Amino acid sequence: MSRTPDFRALAALVLLILAIPVFAEDDEDRFELKFAKDLEFRGGRVTVDHGFGKLVIRTHAGNDVQVRATIRSSDEAIGKQIRILTGADSSGVTVETDYPDIHSRHGHLSYSVDMTVTLPANAPLTARNRFGNTDVRGLQTASSIDNKQGAIKFAEGRGAQSISNSFGAVEVVGNRGNLTVTNANGSVHVRDVDGVLNVSNRFGSVDVADVKNSANITNANGAIEAMDIGGSLKATNAFGSIKASTVSGSADITTSNARVDLSNVNGSAVVRNSFGSVVATTIRGNLTVDGNNSKVDASGIGGDAKIDTGFGGVTLSEVGGMATITSNNGSIKASDISGALDAEARFGSVVADRIRGAASVDSANGSVTLKDIGSTARVKATFGPVFIDGVGGAVTVSNANGSVSVAGLRGNGCHPVSLTTSFSSIKVALPDSVGYTVNARTSFGRINTAFPITTSNVSESAINGTIGRGGCKLDLVNANGNITIEKE
Repeated sequence: MSRTPDFRALAALVLLILAIPVFAEDDEDRFELKFAKDLEFRGGRVTVDHGFGKLVIRTHAGNDVQVRATIRSSDEAIGKQIRILTGADSSGVTVETDYPDIHSRHGHLSYSVDMTVTLPANAPLTARNRFGNTDVRGLQTASSIDNKQGAIKFAEGRGAQSISNSFGAVEVVGNRGNLTVTNANGSVHVRDVDGVLNVSNRFGSVDVADVKNSANITNANGAIEAMDIGGSLKATNAFGSIKASTVSGSADITTSNARVDLSNVNGSAVVRNSFGSVVATTIRGNLTVDGNNSKVDASGIGGDAKIDTGFGGVTLSEVGGMATITSNNGSIKASDISGALDAEARFGSVVADRIRGAASVDSANGSVTLKDIGSTARVKATFGPVFIDGVGGAVTVSNANGSVSVAGLRGNGCHPVSLTTSFSSIKVALPDSVGYTVNARTSFGRINTAFPITTSNVSESAINGTIGRGGCKLDLVNANGNITIEKE
């Protein structure tokens, strides 16, 4: 059953926005104060704890940490109480923005601090910002960035990076190392990562590309798009579509209530979906699709294909191995299968063409059409006609309430034929060059043959005998319909 997203987090955001001060910058009598300080970096870590303003992080070749800031307030008394606290020792450098306690105030009040911190390129960083944007560039070692109520931009990094945000977008362009991004209520945009990528998000889209290693993406209530993944891809979503293309390794895709588009995967692919369609093309390994209420369209599969869905049709073509298809309430179309086909359908037709191996079909409430089958053909059907044309092996059809028609038995070899139905007709076309041993009978119908039959027992409703030299089995059994034996 389809679910609906939880909007409680969005309601909390509205209340939070109403509660915080407004950082207006258009006050004519605005108080403004510049701050500048340089701190020696003697090792350890640079820690920045900031809030209520923009935070910019840059690197340089020097060995000091440079702090530059602009303090603004609509109230001079409040502005003078805002402080920037710094410290430096062998454990590292600390920078902190300190605001006075403001319990209540009448009228309009705004205040903010915009800060730029420039640190040595090899200094690890822990940065935190609340209620403001954060812009980071050039970090060359493992660092951690945490932001809230504002956007994060990160570029030209090196080393393992951890970036987290809430109520704002995250944009990363360029990192030579592993990258972990955690976000909520904002989009995530990642490009050019030379390492393992891990992304987790809620209530926002995720867009990643040009990842040299594997990628693991988890999202909810937003789309996922992943392109040019150098390793394997694992993408998990809910209430959002997934589109992935050009994956060097395997692909593991899970979503619900949305569409999946997967293409150009060098390894195998597994797709799980419910209440959304699946399109998979050019999968060089095996393909497995587990769908619930999902239409599936797949082509260009290098290995085996296994598709199981309910309340959705299946179209499958160009499979290098075997194909196994199950559909409860939709039609099945399969073509250009290099291996065997095993198809099962309820409340839908089955059409298969150019199957180089054997074909085995079970159908409950739909027609079955098989053409150009390279090996044997077996069909079990109920409430639907069966048409077979072009078979390289034996043919076995068991039908209950539909007609059976078989033609195109290839070559001069023996193709045993066993056809059974009730309440409809049986028609089979035989080649001239093959001898058959005939056992044909019907309860309420006639038997018509275009071949002379040397009979051991003959009546209007039953024939036992041979066509030509005999030898190849031809069993035709009907209950309430005619049987016709034609020449090919």
